[in-house]
Amino acid sequence: MKIELNLFGALRQYTPAAAVTLEVADDARVADVRTALRAHAEAYWPGFHSGLLARSAFASETTVLREGEPVPADGRMAVLPPVSGG
Repeated sequence: MKIELNLFGALRQYTPAAAVTLEVADDARVADVRTALRAHAEAYWPGFHSGLLARSAFASETTVLREGEPVPADGRMAVLPPVSGG
């Protein structure tokens, strides 16, 4: 299954595109997507810090997803890195 991950915050510094398309198994879970994105990032994003991805959340268009949840049927997700501010 092809999935499209929209990137936000600090993750956008690694690629000029606002999204990444990856291939995952049809029965993939959020944890599988995190693993696939980490592998992609380590291969293609110089200077990538895996700790940022480890602390990022994944979401559908309406819900923050837990690691064991299936990938949304439409294959569209957002990756939300942690933020802070005042």
